[in-house]
Amino acid sequence: MSEFEARAVDENGARSTTAYAIATWVFVLHVDGRTASDAELATHCAAVVSATDERAGNPAGEALVARIGALLQGEGPAEVEAFARAQYGDRLLSGLGAGGRDERLQRVRKHQFASNLPWLARIWERVDGVVVPSWLVVERVTDEVTAMDPNPWNDIDETRHLPVGDFQVLWELDGCTAVAVA
Repeated sequence: MSEFEARAVDENGARSTTAYAIATWVFVLHVDGRTASDAELATHCAAVVSATDERAGNPAGEALVARIGALLQGEGPAEVEAFARAQYGDRLLSGLGAGGRDERLQRVRKHQFASNLPWLARIWERVDGVVVPSWLVVERVTDEVTAMDPNPWNDIDETRHLPVGDFQVLWELDGCTAVAVA
């Protein structure tokens, strides 16, 4: 097991998807022209873009995830925001999760329509009988919240659809942590 893989296992022995979710987010931002400041991240994103089949694409995606894992200083809100700020600087949006439910939804939808970019939200949910935090790559908010597959480099489709009310409750359990880029 590599150092990255060892760090990607939480205290309950479950494999964390945080680096995968952040890598997916960074990759989508890269494709949209919002390149991370870390040259290796940009190189790994470009390798994923140029991959013509899964023999090249999967290792390129895993290299991107490993680089994210190396740069992250932890999986908490402060560490993920520090990572994002280091990569995107002044383009990082703050306050997406501030205010009441209606205000948050309005702000999220405004961001969605203005940029059409996904953003990161941390929620708390029950996984295998344990309540744990999970980072979601929020792709779309309509009458439901659509979260992207945090690991598009495997064959398991983990796209999620949550009713807005359910998402709000799970998001509020974490204080409405959000990381977005303009």
